[in-house]
Order: sequence, then C-alpha cells, then structure tokens
Amino acid sequence: MRGKHGHHVTASRQHRWKPGSRVGSTGHVKVRVGRSHPLADPNGWAYEHLVVWCAAGRPRPGRGEVLHHLNEDKTDNRIENLHLMTKSEHNALHLRNRPRCPETGRLLDGVEHNALPEVRS
Repeated sequence: MRGKHGHHVTASRQHRWKPGSRVGSTGHVKVRVGRSHPLADPNGWAYEHLVVWCAAGRPRPGRGEVLHHLNEDKTDNRIENLHLMTKSEHNALHLRNRPRCPETGRLLDGVEHNALPEVRS
C-alpha cells in the first residue's frame, strides 16, 4: 500500500511519468522494465543492450565482461551489433584506434607532452 490512505497513483498513472526510453550518463539507452525485473536498477530501469542480449537466450555478462557495440553506436542495440568480450579485450580494441605519437608511440590526447611542465612559485 502506498501513502497514508493507499490511494496514491503510481507508475504510468502518475503525472510525472515518462514512457519509453532515455539515454543514461554513459550514452547507453535505458528502458523501463519495472523494479521486479532481474536486470533493473532500484528505479525500474535497465540498459537496453543487456535486455536484448539476455532476451536472445544468452547469459548475462559476468564480472570482467562487457558487451561491445560493433558499429560503435551505443544506441544501436540489435543483437547482431552486440559482441561479448572481456574488459581487457575491449580496452585494447578502443586504444588501438586512438591516434599515437609517431616518435614515442604515446597516446595523443590533444595535450603537448614534449613541453616542460610549468613551474609555479
């Protein structure tokens, strides 16, 4: 029973209800699945790519595993676009595609690394 009198509206009947999906802070799509769903967070939302993966009969990624989006689009959650890999494989894959200094091989992040650091006094 919700509230003191048990007649408060909940879920889709509530005036602030937002149906459908939203994009989370990581850029992945979140869908409302309800609090009782095994993939849901405490508010009843789950990442769409995990829901699609598990609905296809595949096991939930374990510790140290991630679902990689093959076309790099985090909102494209078709099962053929998802690939299970370890976190280390995933990190190596994304680091391989980043620009590197031709002399040192260091990752280029837009900051000049050859200059001496500024000394403050």
